Amino acid sequence: MELPSHKTKIIATIGPASKQKEIIKKMIKAGMSVARINFSHGTFEEHTKTIELVRDAAEKLGRRVAILGDLPGLKMRVGKLKGDSITLRKGEKVVLTTRDVEGDETTIPVEFKDFPKLVSKGDTIYLSDGYIMLRVEEVRENEVECVVVNGGILFSHKGINIPKANLPIEAITPRDFEIIEFAIEHGVDAIGLSFVGSVYDVLKVKSFLEKKNADLFVIAKIERPDAVRNFDEILNAADGIMIARGDLGVEMPIEKLPIMQKQLIKKTNLAAKPVITATQMLVSMTTERIPKRAEVTDVANAILDGTDAVMLSEETAIGKYPVESVEMMAKIAKTTEEYRESLGYSRLRAWIDSLPKRSTIKEAITRSVIDALCAIDIKYILTPTRTGLTPRLISRFKPKQWILAFSSSERVCNNLAFSYGVYPFCMEENFNEKDIIMLVKGLGIVKEDDTVLLTEGRPIGKTVGTNTMRIFQIP
Repeated sequence: MELPSHKTKIIATIGPASKQKEIIKKMIKAGMSVARINFSHGTFEEHTKTIELVRDAAEKLGRRVAILGDLPGLKMRVGKLKGDSITLRKGEKVVLTTRDVEGDETTIPVEFKDFPKLVSKGDTIYLSDGYIMLRVEEVRENEVECVVVNGGILFSHKGINIPKANLPIEAITPRDFEIIEFAIEHGVDAIGLSFVGSVYDVLKVKSFLEKKNADLFVIAKIERPDAVRNFDEILNAADGIMIARGDLGVEMPIEKLPIMQKQLIKKTNLAAKPVITATQMLVSMTTERIPKRAEVTDVANAILDGTDAVMLSEETAIGKYPVESVEMMAKIAKTTEEYRESLGYSRLRAWIDSLPKRSTIKEAITRSVIDALCAIDIKYILTPTRTGLTPRLISRFKPKQWILAFSSSERVCNNLAFSYGVYPFCMEENFNEKDIIMLVKGLGIVKEDDTVLLTEGRPIGKTVGTNTMRIFQIP
């Protein structure tokens, strides 16, 4: 068995361009570790088929691929457009209407009945993650007449942003809860909460999952200024974070976004939770085979910032080159990781120094792991785990060694698909060290005399967590 060429996890959105078994198989081979389903589009019947395609493709390839279901949330969206896309040109007039019509270059339907109440003459409206900008000329009962300031191609169901507007609705909608029930029923591994504003949005979903006796991984999407202000509380409640830069870059001054990204990634790393950097990472590959140089740099910088995963949206959902987009992301990740690893262990020492002085036993063990990596040539880190916490505590340091995680929980293994450098193996109940060594030797991952580091809880079966670290050579 061969481990992937890169440790940064790649999340790829499945859509019309990639919803075929052979394409999905090629994307998995290229490096996709999480398949994203955007529940803002499509029907439950279509999503059921997509889930089946992903599971079947992953099983046939012998690879573990998690499924992330992205909730629509309260986002305002345009409706159905003729041919699924139109071109808006600078200086032209266009009417946004709440009437149920098929849109064209002159009239665009809006899927929010109170939309005209949110704007006034002179306001700016952004479409499609800010790529298209409109200025309000006149507001009528169910229509808003605008002039196009910045034009471009607009696709059906793309988002609408009005930075000054206060949306009078809950962040987690009744439709979101219907989707969560579907996700539970169909074995989706994680859900992305859109437009989270406070910790209560996360807790509301967690409470719903608890009542349903479900343990889906909850990822809070940071795409509103409120979420940035309340980030520490949201981070504490969520299982992971997604920095959704499209809406965030429209809702706050765009020049603040790069520093904000670095700060949020750092905080999430410190909390030992996976962080995803998303939106427009290789967006030019929606139509072009080669990305822009600035996009390549953007992906590399996110990895250097410490992101666990990078995400492709329209590139793989509706783009011409879904497989090539994943391949390109994998190449950038591999090259960037090699550069970071060439810097040696001084960065790991700096990481340790940045941690709080008071910590748990697990924290102390993971610090000792890093000390050992700095001192000895260790081939792999082996981490049996019940919850996934120990491998994530080590993963945040971004070591050059693969972290091989072993758990008897399928759910834990799938959730670790979001964490940098962690390769999970699902084991039988009551597995032990011997079982681990036999597995990795049998797969050809480790060889005789390789030096490995093993974290574990002792005495086995009688402890509540990791409290021991051992270094030894494979017999």
